[in-house]
Amino acid sequence: MLRMERQRDFSKVADATAVPDLIEIQMVAFERFLQRDVEPSKRKNEGLEALLREIFPIVSYDEQTSLEYIDYELGEARYTQQECRDLKLSYGRPLRIRCRLVRKDKKDVVEEAIYLGEIPIMIGGGEFI
Repeated sequence: MLRMERQRDFSKVADATAVPDLIEIQMVAFERFLQRDVEPSKRKNEGLEALLREIFPIVSYDEQTSLEYIDYELGEARYTQQECRDLKLSYGRPLRIRCRLVRKDKKDVVEEAIYLGEIPIMIGGGEFI
């Protein structure tokens, strides 16, 4: 038969630091990733902005055409948070990027917004729906 012994604490010092608010850290990091309340021209090169700048420009194999990234925008959510819960949908916002198509053989440049899909949005308590 196994005998359970009492656990002994031999430490001389209590916890050195307080436990950080992990939910707050997660929410701040997500806001820094999206930079949703920052004007496109003032966004820092971090998070989603850095990712898109890393991918673009996309150049054709013959280097005659290139697709350049300008900025991105998050549209308004199609459904409310409660509607997403009721319908068992993800709560998100449409993500569109503005791009410029440049062709070396033509002077006109085409700028257009491209819909990439829905990006999940974190709600109040640091969770996603």
